[in-house]
Amino acid sequence: MKKSIFVLALLGAVTGTATAQSSVTLYGLVDVSYQNIRSGHNSALGGASLNRLADGSTFGPGSRWGIRAAEDLGSGLKSNVVLESGFFTDVGSSAQGGRLFGRQAFISLASTSLGEIRLGRQYIFHDEVTILNNPYGNATILNTGAPITLPNGLITMFIDAPRIDNAVQYLSPVLGGFRVQAMVAAGEGVADRYHGLKASYVRGPLNIALSYEQSKSRAGRPASPGTSAIAAGDGVNKIVEMGGNYDFGAFKVFGGYQQGKDLTTGTLGVPSTGGVGTQITSLTIAGLTGAATELKAYTAGLSVPFGSTVLAANYTRSKFENSAGAGRTLSRIGLGAHYNLSKLTSLYAAIGVHQGDLREFVNEKTVFQLGMRKAF
Repeated sequence: MKKSIFVLALLGAVTGTATAQSSVTLYGLVDVSYQNIRSGHNSALGGASLNRLADGSTFGPGSRWGIRAAEDLGSGLKSNVVLESGFFTDVGSSAQGGRLFGRQAFISLASTSLGEIRLGRQYIFHDEVTILNNPYGNATILNTGAPITLPNGLITMFIDAPRIDNAVQYLSPVLGGFRVQAMVAAGEGVADRYHGLKASYVRGPLNIALSYEQSKSRAGRPASPGTSAIAAGDGVNKIVEMGGNYDFGAFKVFGGYQQGKDLTTGTLGVPSTGGVGTQITSLTIAGLTGAATELKAYTAGLSVPFGSTVLAANYTRSKFENSAGAGRTLSRIGLGAHYNLSKLTSLYAAIGVHQGDLREFVNEKTVFQLGMRKAF
């Protein structure tokens, strides 16, 4: 009897030690807003207005729940797991095409001295850079990567495909504020092969980053009016982006630039499931002969805190060009207010007004939104 009690006590001690060295965290975000959309006269909505309740994913980060697990292996080594599932608060359905963990799903091994290796579905580099260039961090209509609806499909002012499948990423340790990252995703025979590099620097009030990415076409694409032929293995969706912000205390400034070359929605008309440009469903731009093959975009913004309220504004301009150099522009002025009821609950309002050559062709000529966000 005494021997049995001793064994049970020993097992309890071992379990307690393992628990102390491991952690599992459940977290989430619920974000929904009322939106009033006023469309351009030549858009799919034909100048009509639309009132709707929509999840935050429409112009921002989106509702989600997730699990983080970490285990301290000793000697500065940790193993980690992140599983994150997206959903639409307005209708209660799963996001990311119904995937169980469509936002993120990766395992990693991290060393304090050597860096970290991550394997699985992960955020893409230019999405991480885009977060730095706007006042609300890729939320509200001020988001430079917010989807805009043309009659032939979706475009974005800053290309922002958030995630990529089957990715292997290396993150270096932070040295003097600097960090470098590298990522590849093979495509596994069904998607374009992806390669990316990113460098970032964070020191005090300064936060800046630079990324370069491109994909290798899986099957190629024949020439069409305004575009050149793409052979299998050719580089496509070549994207360089710079973004950053500086906090002066009384206010914060933001800025960013992006250039995309050899843009494509996929190969042979089939959208790639792993390429950088997959969130663009059409490169047919009104008034532009042939498909757009290049994008040049920049943004500048400002935020000012007043106690629990943060007021913000930004200006974003994009130019879509075909291979002949002809272009069409779209710009947006955005204004917003964010009020923190607590550290985890906030209210927000924002308005975005589009101008430029394409203003009458977009559903979202003017967008007003009023929403609530709750983290846990």
